[in-house]
Amino acid sequence: MVKGIEHIGITVEDPDKAELFFKHTFGAEVLHRVIPFGEEDKHIPGEKLSSIQGFPPELAMTSVTMLRLADGPNIEIIGFSPVVTNQKRTIGNSGFNHISIYTDDITATGERMRQNGATMFEGPNDCFGCEAGQGNQIWFGLTPFGLLIELVSFLQEWQRSQQRNAGSQVSNQL
Repeated sequence: MVKGIEHIGITVEDPDKAELFFKHTFGAEVLHRVIPFGEEDKHIPGEKLSSIQGFPPELAMTSVTMLRLADGPNIEIIGFSPVVTNQKRTIGNSGFNHISIYTDDITATGERMRQNGATMFEGPNDCFGCEAGQGNQIWFGLTPFGLLIELVSFLQEWQRSQQRNAGSQVSNQL
């Protein structure tokens, strides 16, 4: 039986910068380091990981740090070498495009993101559709390491739970 999401893995160019961002912005705590950053003797060559997880054989995994973020899933920060620079992520890219952080003070959390180097888009904005409700808001920001983060604040929690239950009933009928 599925129990939920254990972690979300994020591959970044600068693992230290990403770790500090999550610590300073969201109060994340380090759970453990599978590969401590800067310890070259512990790097894992891509050839060893290619058949296991599709990691490019020409790269090396240089750091893996698991962060705990409040009561949600863990965040795994992965570093690699050589660094490969990709385009900025937007909601329009196919594939994984953002994570959403639940907060009870969207304005303060957005300002902490900005203070820690994120580019905040216009916001906060009222939720719409089935997520609409007094005080229910979203706000997107792009971290200094290229990850798109959506902040979410649901002050009317009952609507969210009610929607979740309605969704369960529909999916059970499929």
